[in-house]
Amino acid sequence: MLDITDLLGVRFTSHGRSINEGFDCYGLAIEVERRLGHELKDLWYEKAEDRIFSENADSMILAHSVIETKKYTLGDLIIFSDSNNNMVHIGVMLDEENFIHAELGGVKVTNINNYFRRKWKVYTWLQ
Repeated sequence: MLDITDLLGVRFTSHGRSINEGFDCYGLAIEVERRLGHELKDLWYEKAEDRIFSENADSMILAHSVIETKKYTLGDLIIFSDSNNNMVHIGVMLDEENFIHAELGGVKVTNINNYFRRKWKVYTWLQ
């Protein structure tokens, strides 16, 4: 069981990486995956000198031990991309329909069927 109650409502902060400073979507995904025992590399800080997030979804996937899945479970990464396959948002699946993510209003849980971004793929961790 994953306890996320301390994360809900934490403010959004661009490039935020902690509860105290706030989270952006990638920072939150790193924290949730850490709690689940997975290491999500911080590619934004490793690759982007200007700290602008422009990671290609494919290269992000190649940097981690994940594969695309159609059956969503706790800990799977949900990656939203634009028409050029640039990752524009990331979250972590909590069950088959709900994911936790950080956006301008802060950290929250959203049902994927009610989310405005329609282009996503879900990736599960290889054991």
